[in-house]
Amino acid sequence: MGSSERDNQLKWDGRTPGFYEVYYLKLNDPAAGIAAWLRYTLLAPLQGDPVAEVWGFFFDRSRPEENLALKASYPWREARVDRDPFCFAVGPAMLTHSGARGELGEGGRRLRWDLRWEPNPATVRLLPFRWMYEGPFPRTKVLSPNFDIRLHGILEVDGRSYPLKGAPGQQAHLWGTRYAERWVWGHCNAFAEDPEAVFEGLSAQVRLGPVALPTLTLFVLRLGGRMVFLNGLSAMVRNRSRAEVGLWYFSGRGGGVSIQGVAQVPVEHLVGAIYTDPDGSRRWCHNTKVGDMSLNVFQVGRSQVTLTARGTCALEWVGRAQDPRVKRWV
Repeated sequence: MGSSERDNQLKWDGRTPGFYEVYYLKLNDPAAGIAAWLRYTLLAPLQGDPVAEVWGFFFDRSRPEENLALKASYPWREARVDRDPFCFAVGPAMLTHSGARGELGEGGRRLRWDLRWEPNPATVRLLPFRWMYEGPFPRTKVLSPNFDIRLHGILEVDGRSYPLKGAPGQQAHLWGTRYAERWVWGHCNAFAEDPEAVFEGLSAQVRLGPVALPTLTLFVLRLGGRMVFLNGLSAMVRNRSRAEVGLWYFSGRGGGVSIQGVAQVPVEHLVGAIYTDPDGSRRWCHNTKVGDMSLNVFQVGRSQVTLTARGTCALEWVGRAQDPRVKRWV
């Protein structure tokens, strides 16, 4: 088993309440202008029985009225999770280190997927230090065993099939005991100028006990075959982020690189996902997989590079308040 597959192994011990774990897969088909976001999750609440859930979201950049948000919940005892090789299966859905399949339906609408990809050899960690993954702080851990993949297979929406041949995507794994108070996140690996470039950014406010800490902002960039991490302690404080639902301005520097970017999406392209903490509290996630991004990269001794993504950027704005402009929630 490779190191990236080990990073997909379940972290929950199967017994202790007050824990959640999420595997997500996102993909874009730039030619068709569509995207999908698939989540395989568990929630072990402080009160009540553990559950496994499968979430499915579909986005159509040219026809947002076709966007779709579905979810199915199962008792945890009906799930099957294997460590070697990694597998998370419940109901008709399954996720492995190199593939995913599933089906969801409700109210006459249906989403089905059967996907495969070549796994990445190494995990990309958004947090900068190992102790942040092994210790109690922060209370949510996040990494990408498959940071930049190309997907093949079928995505089917209401009986209409979208064949995928090399669709850019990402598969990530997160877990913890409490969500952050609020955050903005983005990932893109479908830039028009450079299909090998990848960007991921996160700006989040977390609590340390009863105290809400200042917002911390961190970025990862792959450009020209080089990985640049703008996520050290000083960078997290120095990096800048300003956001409202549907719009995100950000900047940062480190490793001989500075970046300035803006990400945005019209509100009609957002769908809503309600995240539930183990204590029962909620976060309201306003999400899209067909957002826009413009990213300027300044490298010491090199010319400026501008990367643009039109309708191929994953974005989410999450907090304690629900934006009433977003009408579709699950």
